[in-house]
Amino acid sequence: MDKLKVNETIQEVRTNLALELEMAKDEGRKVVGCMCSYFPREMVWAADAISVGLCGTTEEPIAAAEEVLPADQCPMVKATYGRSISGTCPIFPLADCIVGETTCDGRKKMYELLAREKPMHIMELPQKPEDKEALVHWTAEVKKLKGFLEEQLGVEITDDKLRQAIKEVNEERRLLVEIHRCRMEHPVPVMGVDLVGLTTKFGYTVDREPYREKLRDLLAELKRRIRDKEFACSPDRPRILWTGLGNSLGCDKVLKLVEDCGGVVVCQEGCGGITRIEDMVDEEKDPIEAIAERYLRVTCSCMTPNTTRFNDIDRLIKEYRIQGVIDLTWQFCHTFNIESYRVGELVKEKHDLPFLHVVTDFSQSDAGQLRVRVEGFLEQIAQVN
Repeated sequence: MDKLKVNETIQEVRTNLALELEMAKDEGRKVVGCMCSYFPREMVWAADAISVGLCGTTEEPIAAAEEVLPADQCPMVKATYGRSISGTCPIFPLADCIVGETTCDGRKKMYELLAREKPMHIMELPQKPEDKEALVHWTAEVKKLKGFLEEQLGVEITDDKLRQAIKEVNEERRLLVEIHRCRMEHPVPVMGVDLVGLTTKFGYTVDREPYREKLRDLLAELKRRIRDKEFACSPDRPRILWTGLGNSLGCDKVLKLVEDCGGVVVCQEGCGGITRIEDMVDEEKDPIEAIAERYLRVTCSCMTPNTTRFNDIDRLIKEYRIQGVIDLTWQFCHTFNIESYRVGELVKEKHDLPFLHVVTDFSQSDAGQLRVRVEGFLEQIAQVN
């Protein structure tokens, strides 16, 4: 069996995690549900608690959510809420509290309903990260989060515990960055869909050291494959940069289509991608200030201007020798949808590369249409090269 393949479904992975969480809770540990890249996980681990992602990534819970939420709403918002009320998520009932962030209007209003199910804390994001006042505001929000978690979990989050958590999370980030950078090789040692599956599966964990050990083993295997020239695909596959909203196990419809049609995603920017892990928390500064600085630098399209994101895309195109760019937007995600225009300008005008903007949801209803578009995109790359 190929050790870089994931055979479990996302539901099976979540069920396995739920069993581990139940055992951990029997031992007195607490669980914090999180929603976004802006969530400072170090704060939870400094409290000796467990953080778990609660964002919806599958179609099944959406029908239940639409009994309350409007149909013309982001599928992730609907799936997240649906998981909370439909009983389809084995993890949600085990969360002692939830933390969300004001990334978009849909999430903000959905959180008001979600707060009826569990104790909930909302971190208010400043919208203009380059303003000096933004960091002052966000630092205050990080301090409020600390107080909320201390009250909910019945612990004291000390500076020493925060510093230790920062070091451990930075180590995880360094391992993940090395893993992602192995895809700078040509051909790549792992397909994009397989890496997404592995990192999703590994991330659903209770204890952090076993997680880091899995990352070390994966990195060692990728380096071995590079050394032994054991590549995942032929060298004629176009090298694709994925931008915008991300992929995860169970939420990888378009990614599978791209690689089924003959491309290979060698780099992912944005949610779930390398730009969310390259940035370390400064281990020398005051831990609260350092955490606030690092998480304010996340490049979500809810921010304006979102200058760093375009600098990242420009850099990644060069570093990963990209031949075409696909930008994913979930339906009704207005910020990423509008910002995609500027991404396309950068890709086409500065780099003269083929660009495909995909707007979709979690269902398979548009799979045939998307396949035609992806095939045309890959043909365009072949003509250029």
